[in-house]
Amino acid sequence: MKCRKCDGEMVTAVENYKYDASGLDNLTLVGIEVRRCQNCGEREALIPRLDELHRVVEVALAVKRERLLPQEIRFLRKGLGLSSLEFAKKIGVDPATVSRWENIESPLAMGKSAERLMRYMVLHDEPVQSYALEDLAVEEPQPKRQPRRLAITPKGWCQEAVA
Repeated sequence: MKCRKCDGEMVTAVENYKYDASGLDNLTLVGIEVRRCQNCGEREALIPRLDELHRVVEVALAVKRERLLPQEIRFLRKGLGLSSLEFAKKIGVDPATVSRWENIESPLAMGKSAERLMRYMVLHDEPVQSYALEDLAVEEPQPKRQPRRLAITPKGWCQEAVA
């Protein structure tokens, strides 16, 4: 296969890949095929079952105990298939509020109620009146940016334990 950038030869290897294109800076895919150009160093990851991968990440974020970080809020909103304007309208806030949640580096910018609602929307994709909000209590300690490693298995994507 030829490189799109320089027309050099691409070599394929199985390796870990930092998946920055997701918008999350702490996501590593374990043991996937990555093509690398021997001339210019251009990299191209072959990510199987991308929709399934994103769903696994969405669920992992929705059930984590720490508060959501701005980039995680953006990832989940996009996973819901909503623009920031549509999301704001759906949950009853001003569009500028959604922008603050996704761009201000304070993990506490989004209130607990809105965060719980977002988590339920991600997990259940059901009408708001059917959400049992008490199930998604969030702990108070400051959130930590924890590495997330995902591996493809014959059964699909799964989160690896991080030591």
